[in-house]
Amino acid sequence: MTPLVSIIIPACNCERFISETLESVIHQTFRDFELLIIDDGSTDDLRFIVKRFGAIDTRVKYIYQANGGVSAARNNGFRHSKGKFIAFLDSDDVWLKNNLELKLIKFEQGTFGLVHSDAELIDGSSKKVDTILKGREGDLLDGLLSWNGTQVPGPSSILVRRGVLEIVGLFDENLSTAADMDLFIRIAAKFKIGRVPQVTWRYRIHGSNMHGDIHAMEHDVLLIYRKARQMDLFRSKAFERTCFSTTYLILAASWWGKGRNMKRSFIFLRKAIRNEPFIILNVMRKIVNRILR
Repeated sequence: MTPLVSIIIPACNCERFISETLESVIHQTFRDFELLIIDDGSTDDLRFIVKRFGAIDTRVKYIYQANGGVSAARNNGFRHSKGKFIAFLDSDDVWLKNNLELKLIKFEQGTFGLVHSDAELIDGSSKKVDTILKGREGDLLDGLLSWNGTQVPGPSSILVRRGVLEIVGLFDENLSTAADMDLFIRIAAKFKIGRVPQVTWRYRIHGSNMHGDIHAMEHDVLLIYRKARQMDLFRSKAFERTCFSTTYLILAASWWGKGRNMKRSFIFLRKAIRNEPFIILNVMRKIVNRILR
């Protein structure tokens, strides 16, 4: 029997968290799924942990590949998958037991290409952090391109139709930290996106998260926006300039803060102002408004 849902977990040296992640999938209220764990060249005990789960539950499948990165692992999982719907789950995140059930119900309520849900943050010890990530619903392309708040909380949040990925393509293997953002943009360019307005998963924040790599972030977001320009995804030239300027400003702030590189920060600050001279005034206005609240 072909499962309705294929769940793909890219995993590399994640023995610390993988058992909790797998338990959260196995105990889903929706049961018609296969679970594919793509071992991306791990050197820890990941293989043995996953195979213990597979000995108990035949829906669990272990696939090894030489280290190729998270995007390559997700794409490899898709090629081995059979489901009509595809879910991606990072190896350190956790689903609540009704995650799949609620998202499949949401698909029945509209013509969505992708459905996501809200997330609560947890730390490396699985303790809740007082933060909830809430995405949005509808035509999200402009919001994604303009960095207008959280549109889709992350890859562990999504359930997507197989046919959608066959149309827009899989994860870009030239990207790492922002490969999910690139995929969301390509999906939003062609399909409406749905949201389950409640927490159905937990996003783990810890010292090994990829998003702390500013070099990789710079590479990825610049490539994504060049691709968006080539695909003619910006609704106007003025909107394109605004989006690029905001991107440069975010990179400037990242290099100034986490990156501790003032020279690199000023390079992107100049680029931001050159694209849209009034962007600094808009930023200052937001800061003043926040102070006066």
